[in-house]
Amino acid sequence: MTEPVPHESHGTDEPSQPSEPPRVPHPRPPEPPRQAANRLAFGDLERYPVVAQALDNQWLPEELAAGRQSPGAPLRTPGAAAAAAAELRRALVNSGTLVVNRAFFVNNEALYENYVSSAEPAARGAFVELLNEHAIVPYLYTERDGTEEFRFHHHEPAAHAWRRLVREESTPAFVRLDWDDEGNLDHAHHMGQRFTQRLAGLKFLKAKQLAQDLGIPLELATAMKQGILQDITRWAGAQDGEGTITRNTVYQEFLSRPGTEPYQNLLRDGDDIVPAKQLIDLLYNLGVPDASGLVALTPPGSPARRAIQEDVSLRARTQDPEAVGLLIRNLVADSLHRSVDGPNSYAGLSLPDVVALRRTPEWEMYVDSLEGFLHDSFRDGRLPGHEEFVERTETIARDHARMLRTARLATRSTQGFAREITTALVLESAGIAVQIVSGEPPTLTSGALQALTAVGGALSVRLEFWDEAARSRRSGLGHSLTLPTLRLGNLRKDWAVIQAASGMEFVRDDRERPRGGQADQQAPNDE
Repeated sequence: MTEPVPHESHGTDEPSQPSEPPRVPHPRPPEPPRQAANRLAFGDLERYPVVAQALDNQWLPEELAAGRQSPGAPLRTPGAAAAAAAELRRALVNSGTLVVNRAFFVNNEALYENYVSSAEPAARGAFVELLNEHAIVPYLYTERDGTEEFRFHHHEPAAHAWRRLVREESTPAFVRLDWDDEGNLDHAHHMGQRFTQRLAGLKFLKAKQLAQDLGIPLELATAMKQGILQDITRWAGAQDGEGTITRNTVYQEFLSRPGTEPYQNLLRDGDDIVPAKQLIDLLYNLGVPDASGLVALTPPGSPARRAIQEDVSLRARTQDPEAVGLLIRNLVADSLHRSVDGPNSYAGLSLPDVVALRRTPEWEMYVDSLEGFLHDSFRDGRLPGHEEFVERTETIARDHARMLRTARLATRSTQGFAREITTALVLESAGIAVQIVSGEPPTLTSGALQALTAVGGALSVRLEFWDEAARSRRSGLGHSLTLPTLRLGNLRKDWAVIQAASGMEFVRDDRERPRGGQADQQAPNDE
């Protein structure tokens, strides 16, 4: 801003008292570009803003990613759009403002299916409303306008529809790290450097914790640490120190099937490829939230933020208490969101249902609780005390439960929010498993009764519950209860008794039945 030039007098050596000039109002200086109504800085996002990893067009739940290792995998990943759409709804319910990379609007079907010409009118109207109310805010990397040319692979019909949507049919706001181009380039370069530095640290991950966070055997985690993660670290260190490494380059060098492009998500063979992809995607998607100070939401079907093992030790906190305090806030937020919701908690809601839910007092109270704890209690690097932590988290859990009841009962849908929960009784011993699912004939899921020998053995009895809508996905919300172990005196004879006692014929089904990573509760065993 230019300051007005002070009045100057040009007199003789004698002091003079010039008459005061008339007061003429100075013209108002032009408004800085970022202060325009539709140009926001991250500090302008006041209602619990978050970034959701699952809207990245490269994101896939683990079980879908494994299917992309097959040479005959289709060009499009079956189930990917539905999984991302469920995460879009989860993110909109669990935030006041959802920040989305502009690129994802034109290369992620879960987003563009809501505004292309074939979109349902109600969904399109809801999407426009979310943009107009700044519930969804597109993030611009180095662009200055939301309709600039897309210089990357994208869905061309979506690009045309997006330009029309932004120019003619909605009034969205856009956010950048800095609306000064030079300053913004510095931020972009720093994000790239941060990603590169994190790649170089992959070899230092502890195998035991890695196995736990990725849900893989310790042997595989150890092999990854000594193999692909070591290779990525060595390769990253050999690159030009002045430049930064892009995720696409990592994909091409280590993950993508040779001869394919990263956006196709066709992956190489090997047990280490999918968990390595999950780590790379997590590192990449922490760039914008960490640069902007926002919370990053990781999807339940993927590793939590803690998987990258960031340093929150007392030594680190002493060196930079504010930065480590913010990191602890981010870890707490990620764990909190993953604990209160499963991947399909809101998959039954339409986008208009989500808009309606966001207008309810129960949703307002829930988001206010999130804001009060995850922003106010951790402000300026402070950490909440034990009593405050317990009180705030209990409040969030209570408000979330109320909001969830409202989501189920008070939506525009005539059926409200509903999940079809299936119950199964599983009896397992000596490699034989009988699964009795409600509404289905009992199935022998492995082995053969004829192979059993006349010896004793343990019989485990487990009750399983899962969301039928997500039955085919490991990330489906599920729970199981393992009852006390029983002893069979004669495996062959006692299995025959179990089969006869059911009064039903058993159907052989040796297919693996992937379902959600279940929270298993062990009932007390008195033996």
